[in-house]
Formats: sequence, structure tokens, C-alpha cells
Amino acid sequence: MLMNTSFSLFDDLNINFNFHISMWTVSTVALLGLFGYYLKNPEKFEKLVALIAKFATYISNKFDKTYIKYDLQGKVNDYLKTVSKKVKHIDIEKINIAWVDVENQNPETYVKNGELIVRLHKSNNQNKNIVNASLAFISYAFLKKAKSYIAKYQRESLDLYACYDFLKHEKSEILDQFVQDFMKEKMDNDKIASLFEIYHDIDKAGIFYPILVQELTFLGEKVFAQKRDANKIYDEVKQLIIYLNNYAKRKLKEDSINDFNGQYCKFAIRIIGKQYKVTNLGEQTYIKNIEKINHGNETIYLIGNAENKAFMKSVYQKCKDKIGYTILTDDSYEAIIKDTEGEDYKVKNYLMILRNNKVTVYHRK
Repeated sequence: MLMNTSFSLFDDLNINFNFHISMWTVSTVALLGLFGYYLKNPEKFEKLVALIAKFATYISNKFDKTYIKYDLQGKVNDYLKTVSKKVKHIDIEKINIAWVDVENQNPETYVKNGELIVRLHKSNNQNKNIVNASLAFISYAFLKKAKSYIAKYQRESLDLYACYDFLKHEKSEILDQFVQDFMKEKMDNDKIASLFEIYHDIDKAGIFYPILVQELTFLGEKVFAQKRDANKIYDEVKQLIIYLNNYAKRKLKEDSINDFNGQYCKFAIRIIGKQYKVTNLGEQTYIKNIEKINHGNETIYLIGNAENKAFMKSVYQKCKDKIGYTILTDDSYEAIIKDTEGEDYKVKNYLMILRNNKVTVYHRK
């Protein structure tokens, strides 16, 4: 009887020991995983700090500025990370909020080592803080080079739409603050209001950032510190917007569209989407079509159903050496396009952006 009791106690201790070791291992792995996640996604960590600081403000108002700072940084840096996946060559990698004393200093914004320093006066209204920081970021960092050369109404309309796009996912009170403080006045300008509506249609088709903003980014790089005709740039941007709006509103199967051949923007859009061609004619048909594209085009945008992603990549791999283009970026996205009757319907598309290897960017060495 004593031997049985002793064996049972030893067995329990062994089980408890293994249980504690397992819990320690799981906890360690979980903490390391969490650390790796936040290291890879610093904007998520900023949001976590903001959440902790927000609860701490109920204990002491000393945490108020910490909460506001990291709440702003987390929101804007998350947006910037999303846009950076769609648009290449953005100069700003992240933003940092710095507070200034309203009595002694004027707020200013500047770039340091790829980081945008936004210096703000603190408002007791957090919605106003968010709107002010958003406007400072968008107006200073978004398409910074291109906006130095395009028309004022084009510049302001882009700022307006980009800021709206950023804030529309926030609380309704924040968006309302933006509308009342900024958007309402700007929309009284007919040119700005008209462009805003066009951007909305282009964005619905999923090409506002990866094509319109991308091309304007390329334009800004080309004209930066170079001799240029301002009126030609104004007109080219106008024609670019019209071109993409026509593309966004085209009906299904209306895939024939001319290349855009401006002085600063030269690109082609090709659709790889007709399933009977993919299934019955195979890769060779698309390879021949891509090889026929004018080599003077600086960018090729290949668009197709996300289900054809592997097919599209294979087509590119088999013609890349001949055409002389390199993949700049690729991504899947949701879009709303027109059916054969002109009605809206949702699709999941895949986009490959190919950049001509011979393109010269004047200000980059």
C-alpha cells in the first residue's frame, strides 16, 4: 500500500513538472512570435501603445500626449504602409509626431532620413488632431515631387481625395471633422469637385493608387529639377485622368484601349481576362500580344482575374528577356467594374506592373 501511494505521488509530480515546462515553452514561443510580429509591423505596436496610453489617461492626464501621438502615428503609418504596397518610389517611409509649445514655437514639417516629422500644436479635440496630422502628411509627403509642377486645382483635388480615402475608414466624427474643417470649402471649387468624382470612379476600378498615383510619381521624378513647360504638364495630367476614367468606365469585353503616349507618361494597359483565351489559346497568344507592345512605353500594366495569377506570371517569365521589362510590383485587389450592360459588379483582380529597363530617372543616381 505504501509503495502504491509513493508511486502515485511521484507520477503526479512528473505530470506537474512536464505541464509547467510545456506552459513555459508555449509562453516563450508566443512572446517571441508577438515580438517578431510587432518588429515586422511597427505601426501595429504604435496602435497597441496608443490603446494602453488611452486607458492610462483615466488615471493621469500625463499620458494624454502619449496616447494622441501614438494613435496618430499608428493610423497614418498603417495607411502609408498600405499605399507603399501599391505605389513604388514613395520618399516617405513613416511619420513621427512631435508636439510644440503653442506660445513659443510654430509647427513645421520636414523630412529626416525618410521619416516625415510632423510638428503640431495639441488640441483637446482628438478628432481635430487626427485631421490636422492627416492633412500635414498628405499635403507634404503625398506626391511631393509631382505636386510641385501640376496645376493648383489638380494638386488640391489629389490631396482632398487621398485624405478622404484615409479618413473614411475612421469614426464618423473624424470624417465629419475633416468635411467641416477642410473638404466643404474645397468642394465649392467646381474643378476640384469634378476631379474628386472622377477619382472616386477610378478608385472603384482599383487603379487610383497603382496606376494614377504611380504614373504621377514617375512624372514627378522625370520633371524634378528639369526644364519643363508647365502648361504641357497641366494638360498631360488632365489627359491622364480622362484616359483612366474612360478605362474605369469601360464595359466588360471592351478591352481594346490605346496606349497612353504623353511626353512624361508613356504606358500600356493589357487585360488578361478572357477565360476562353486562357483555356483554349493558352500563353502564346498573350506572349505575342505583349511582345508587340511599343518598346517606347515606360510601363506596362497587366491586369487579369486573380484566379489567373499563376498564368500571368508564367506569360511574363516567358517573354521578359525579349521585351526588356522588370516587375516593379504585383498585387491582388478588389475592384468594381462594368458588365456588358454597364452595371457595376465586384471582381478580384491581379495587377503586375512592369517597368522598362531603359527608363532614366533624372534625380536618382
